[in-house]
Amino acid sequence: MSIGIAPATTRLPGTLSSLFASAKWRLMLTYALFNLENLLRLAQPFVLGWAINDLLAGTYLGLLVFVAQHLGHVAIGTWRQMYDTRVFTKLYTDLVIRLVSEQRGQGIDVSRVAARSSLSREFVEFFERQVPLVVRSAYSIVGAMAMVAWYDAMLVPLCGLLIVPVCLLNLRFSRQTHRLSRQLHDELEHEVNAIDTGSATVARGHFGRVAGWRVKLSDAEAINFGLTELFVLGLLAAVLIRFCSAATASIGDIFAVFRYVLMFIVGLDSVPQVVQHVSRMRDIRQRLCGNASRVD
Repeated sequence: MSIGIAPATTRLPGTLSSLFASAKWRLMLTYALFNLENLLRLAQPFVLGWAINDLLAGTYLGLLVFVAQHLGHVAIGTWRQMYDTRVFTKLYTDLVIRLVSEQRGQGIDVSRVAARSSLSREFVEFFERQVPLVVRSAYSIVGAMAMVAWYDAMLVPLCGLLIVPVCLLNLRFSRQTHRLSRQLHDELEHEVNAIDTGSATVARGHFGRVAGWRVKLSDAEAINFGLTELFVLGLLAAVLIRFCSAATASIGDIFAVFRYVLMFIVGLDSVPQVVQHVSRMRDIRQRLCGNASRVD
């Protein structure tokens, strides 16, 4: 049965820009720390390869640089994580208070407001998890390729070939997750009503359907991952053959290049997570802004 929903005027949860504006300076500081953390992470394979080459040559300068890099990365990362928790906890608290107040004031029933207050957490998680994931992926993909080019420019086109199938697979994955997420959220909006009936049969049916949609989302992600890894295997084999056959390649350089290629691959592997979250948010935004024409 379709249930009409009256248009709502909630503004804060409806756009990411308004949510960002509500805590702009705190978010900018945490992202600045995160960028510094990623610069130090990007340097790790280089300084580790340097340390290996120096130790094999009987010197310790590279090892000292590696220790300094690692300690700096740990210190910045620890501070940033502690600060993040305080920023995003307050951001979600402010958001959900406004959401409940405004939507109850518009006469939206308790079951839908309860579901939407839970779903609104996705908007905070976008800034808490997805923006850092995008930044980290950018460092892993662009930064790693820049470092690979420094060692051997011919490896860059090899890595670039992987981007084509990854983009095509994730375009397909995006369409799947948007459709499946909508079905999942439709069911979640009925959760309070299902519990309120007190019927074990109704509750079993509801939670069974929720579990079913979550399984389908997980299956779609797993299949996307498996297909991507087939292309990854080909890239790793090509890189090993190319760089290890160079007569001038040192052990430390081989290690560093392989680590940068792996960093590039990990960056691409994170794309499906971002795609899935963005697809979920598209549907959640429609619900919070009252743009969905119906809920099944």
